Amino acid sequence: MVFQFLSNTWLLWVLLSIGGVLWWNGRDSQYFRYVLNRYLLALVALFLVSAIVFSLMEVLPGDCAEKYIAYKNTQGEMITEADIQAERVRMGLDKSLPERWGRWVTNLTLRGDMGFSCAKRQSVNLALGDRFWMSFMFCIAALIFSYVIAVPFGILSAFTINKPWIDKNPQHTKFQQFRSTALLSLQKSLDLLLRIVSYLGLALPNFLLALTIILLYVFAGKPMPTGLFSDQWANVPWFSTHGFELGKLYDFLSHIWLPIFVIGWSATALQLQTVRALVVDESNKLYVDAARARGVDGVALWAGYPVRHSISPLFNSVGFDFQRIFNDLPIVAIVIGLTDSAALLIEALSMTNDQELAAGILFLVALVVVSMNFITDIILAAVDPRVRKSVLGNG
Repeated sequence: MVFQFLSNTWLLWVLLSIGGVLWWNGRDSQYFRYVLNRYLLALVALFLVSAIVFSLMEVLPGDCAEKYIAYKNTQGEMITEADIQAERVRMGLDKSLPERWGRWVTNLTLRGDMGFSCAKRQSVNLALGDRFWMSFMFCIAALIFSYVIAVPFGILSAFTINKPWIDKNPQHTKFQQFRSTALLSLQKSLDLLLRIVSYLGLALPNFLLALTIILLYVFAGKPMPTGLFSDQWANVPWFSTHGFELGKLYDFLSHIWLPIFVIGWSATALQLQTVRALVVDESNKLYVDAARARGVDGVALWAGYPVRHSISPLFNSVGFDFQRIFNDLPIVAIVIGLTDSAALLIEALSMTNDQELAAGILFLVALVVVSMNFITDIILAAVDPRVRKSVLGNG
């Protein structure tokens, strides 16, 4: 009996255990008290998000019962208003919004149950299956892609912003001036190219970029890299009697780059602008001038001062960057032909009015964003002296 009770309320006990550990350690530690406060704020934020998401789904015209009955009507069945009302009762849609939300959030808090998908005729957890993890990995890969490109090239752009194209230093020999001019011209040309790419990334919608790439494949007479696998490999298992199928891996890699590149495109462009602006702003501060007056110059100056102090706000925005990338994923998923949770969200919102399915997907996205912000907050408080001083005082 006790085991069954614990198994039905496992998530609640996990949340309470985490809070208890943080409270116990926070009795003598200002840092753990800060982490506990952030943890409680994260839980409150998720609670409010669940209410907002569930309420927004209520304003959509129609409901899942109407959509399901309408589908049966297209199959030749005669449907009456009584049939619709009976379906609403069966799905629990006849209950009030607070009652339905209370039941949904209680099941979610106690055991991680996100409800029943009326369109898929199964639990939301089962309907999502691996689809949310697929979307999550797409977004994480696109996020890594954007940071790997944006951070170093954004720093390079800030480093060359005030440099001339030609070296006219009279103290340099002709050969030194020629070599320096060639290097400066290369850096300035790369900076100009990066600016053009970043402006295009901000101006060109992701779905249009995806369509352009697909059309280029069509014009070249090559198979379109849509979906996750080609028809040849879609139903082939990863492991056969001959061992691991490398052909399926190569086919997967030839398709997976497209969604990662497309959804990471605008994020990379925005991060380039952000990193460049942060580093330029830090480089104009007095402490950098003081370091330069002490003889610190070149890479040591930039790496030790403006670049180092520009990383914290960038690191703290990881959660919001993830959310921005996921916002681009639904339309891109439809264009590319993916069947991840983003495409499922579009279906739930526009076709089936599947309230609990859409609410579950949106809640999971909010959970990832809040969790990322929580993790970055506690890491920054531990490693960054400026953040530690601001949130922990002298502790």
